[in-house]
Amino acid sequence: MKLKAFIWISLVSFGIFVGANYFSSQLKDPMSEDAISGKRVWQKHNCVSCHTLFGNGGYVGRDLTHIVNQRGQEYILDYLNKPPVIPPNEIIHHPGLSGSEAKQIVQYFEYVDKIPTLGWPPQPYKAEKGS
Repeated sequence: MKLKAFIWISLVSFGIFVGANYFSSQLKDPMSEDAISGKRVWQKHNCVSCHTLFGNGGYVGRDLTHIVNQRGQEYILDYLNKPPVIPPNEIIHHPGLSGSEAKQIVQYFEYVDKIPTLGWPPQPYKAEKGS
């Protein structure tokens, strides 16, 4: 009796799993083509080696999860088209992008900015004196 119940529960669970995967694969992709193009630019230039999104990636550069909300599109486009010197270096510039690549990556950042992150990245905590 226990074996039959186990087999029955296993088959039902497997059916639910297959059904859920099938129906979720039929859903329309929520990312726009512009955001997908921007993600490809992010991957092509290996931005994740220095920067983080959602706390994942390199820690040399800043977390860019909410960069559009913090700085705005124009700032990011200007930064990527005319890259400044990377601190603390006085010679090495941040890699620049073409105008179209910069627009695409800004579209990706706008998509990422809309994803709820529950307060990520955490803000630095300032300790009070005497604590």
